[in-house]
Amino acid sequence: MISIDIVVTIPKSEYENDDRETQDMLEKDLVQFWTLSKVPRRLKIGDRVYFVKDGKIESSMKVVDIIENSTMTCETTGRTWSGRCQIIMDDLRIEHLDIQVRGFQGFRYKWW
Repeated sequence: MISIDIVVTIPKSEYENDDRETQDMLEKDLVQFWTLSKVPRRLKIGDRVYFVKDGKIESSMKVVDIIENSTMTCETTGRTWSGRCQIIMDDLRIEHLDIQVRGFQGFRYKWW
């Protein structure tokens, strides 16, 4: 089966929270979730979500579940997120890709 990964941008205002969430994920064996306003129909369990941070692809995680029209609360920040699509992920990888990316909203399918 062909992998149809997606790419999302971490907003600068969320960098500190992202660092805290990553630390908790690694120390406490937690999963992370990402909320989208649109469902990426070609994304499947086992595909990866790549994260743009500070103008480059910083990391990726494997999709373990996709839930539509739901609400979740982050255990690290205590914030509640609702959306049309929530992607549950684990298997954090730090990426060493020499790809510069301008920030964007929503998601894009992986182009490389």
